[in-house]
Amino acid sequence: MDEQELIIKCLEGDRRSLEQLIHSVQGLIFNLSLRFLWNREDAEDATQEILIKIVTNLSKFNGQSKFQTWVYRVASNYLINLKQTKVESVLTSFDIYADDLKHYKAALEYNLPDKTLLEKEMKVSCTLAMLQCLSRELRVTFILGSILKIKSNVGSEITSTTPENFRKRLEQSRKILSSFLNGNCGVYNPSNNCRCTNRINTALKCGRIEKAKLSFAGKIEFYNAEMEELCSLTGIFQNHGSFKSNADFVTQLNQLISSKQIMNYN
Repeated sequence: MDEQELIIKCLEGDRRSLEQLIHSVQGLIFNLSLRFLWNREDAEDATQEILIKIVTNLSKFNGQSKFQTWVYRVASNYLINLKQTKVESVLTSFDIYADDLKHYKAALEYNLPDKTLLEKEMKVSCTLAMLQCLSRELRVTFILGSILKIKSNVGSEITSTTPENFRKRLEQSRKILSSFLNGNCGVYNPSNNCRCTNRINTALKCGRIEKAKLSFAGKIEFYNAEMEELCSLTGIFQNHGSFKSNADFVTQLNQLISSKQIMNYN
């Protein structure tokens, strides 16, 4: 069954087709949401809300673009218009984040058996936290263009701008992040003192990492170490891999449909 047939079946009320449709897009929505919001619980909540919007507005999809493009547009609009998150209220600028990276609240050395795992958690957490310092417009552009490798003609459609403006925003976001990394990150620029492994104890003490509840490193569907380019902006952000969620979005939506609560969504 092709994409258009699947959508028609969904609009006719076929529950299995709807479940298939949800399965086909929930991963891309969650990965966009997690990178945009940083917090896993917030990303899972956002994913469910976005899926509801897609299901309840499916009849508005006119087929003039790819369905995935339309899904990204719905998701991006939802994320950009969310109220300020707790992380955004703390990481209000790159200067504040840079100052935080200069301070350690615990010993630098960490040598327990889970060091490699926690170092990976630290790295992914830190690089995604950097994105929170970008404006939402630049953040979603960077995620779409640099991390998800979406071309400017499609990215412009998703973000309701022109390809030229999308490229300008992408270039601006890359310059801002490259400047920050070059001045602070020891992975991007070895002359910097900051190292992920040296911040593990501080992150544990401050509650930014919970061993029993890792947000990133323990929940990646695939990770290709060969993708990592230590001095590359693209390499640093793309080598995270693809994040997975344990949330059962299909069951949640089915429950809403059965209870008719989903009819209250616009």
